[in-house]
Amino acid sequence: MRESDGERQIQAATAALRSGQRVRARHLLEEVLRSKPDSDRAWYWLAQAVETVEERRFCLSRALSLNRRNALARRELEALGPGPAWSPLGEAVLGGRKGAFWSLSLGYLALLTAAEALTALVEPRAGLVLHSILLTGALLLSARFWDGPEHRFWMTVGLAPLIRLLSLALPLRAIPLMYWYLVISVPLFVAVFVVRRVVHLSREQVGLHSRGLPGQLLLPLLGPPLGMLEYRILRPPPLISGWNAGEFLPAALILLVSTGLVEELIFRGVMQKAALEALGRWGMVYVAAVFAVLHIGHRSLTDVLFVFGVALLFGEFVRRTRSIVGVSLTHGLINVWLFLVAPFL
Repeated sequence: MRESDGERQIQAATAALRSGQRVRARHLLEEVLRSKPDSDRAWYWLAQAVETVEERRFCLSRALSLNRRNALARRELEALGPGPAWSPLGEAVLGGRKGAFWSLSLGYLALLTAAEALTALVEPRAGLVLHSILLTGALLLSARFWDGPEHRFWMTVGLAPLIRLLSLALPLRAIPLMYWYLVISVPLFVAVFVVRRVVHLSREQVGLHSRGLPGQLLLPLLGPPLGMLEYRILRPPPLISGWNAGEFLPAALILLVSTGLVEELIFRGVMQKAALEALGRWGMVYVAAVFAVLHIGHRSLTDVLFVFGVALLFGEFVRRTRSIVGVSLTHGLINVWLFLVAPFL
């Protein structure tokens, strides 16, 4: 788009705003920003067309970061005050950086795969080193793109190597295997809480709400059959010594919370939200791939493919319902069936 064309569209958008046609104005301004993401005027006027305070705060922040002398953007941003902000455009704001961003994100996924393979198949300490490098790199990239949509993406994908680092580094040998999940989940809950605050994602945005609860409770019906299917792939030993309530109930609760809830909060909550913003519709596939890669430790390609398919199902369910309640319960039930029920059948 030529600069004169962009200016004409901005003028048409401002005229549409004055006549109350906010939807048309937003469409025109989004077209401008897809080809010219460094237009502070387009960002400023988009702030007048968006629907939520969080989107408006993001647009005004972008306008001000591009032009510090934009007094109108500064005044309105100060009036809004601090708070969460997210892009109304997603990957469109990447502009000319889109190709480089895709290269970085795919390279990160490849290195994460290599780190998991090293950990499971070659030398855990080498995997530990590579995971540490990946975590550090994700945090540095998040800081580098602090004012852009990439910030959220890199901050959230940094949780993936953190999961493996905690499982490798925490002193768990003296603890029964069942309680490993509980111990590892505590710092993970803290980490995801901190990340959620840093990237300004509300509880509702990451799917922690009870809206549409009846529909959410239908998905867990898939938990037992999916758990049985994964058991036929892996045949893992049980995590309890026998079928009795004294062992089964605490173990089931641990699996529901420390695997189902915490992992869905990480992957389908904060990570998928950020990936959809940065990568568009491919964000869900990217997060499913990250989730599947972290199962290389089971040493079964069939299981990695199975987990990838389940992750896509979960991701689409969350994208449509905007809640992680159903997938968290289903994920927990799959593991309950896999480790506590199926081995005794």
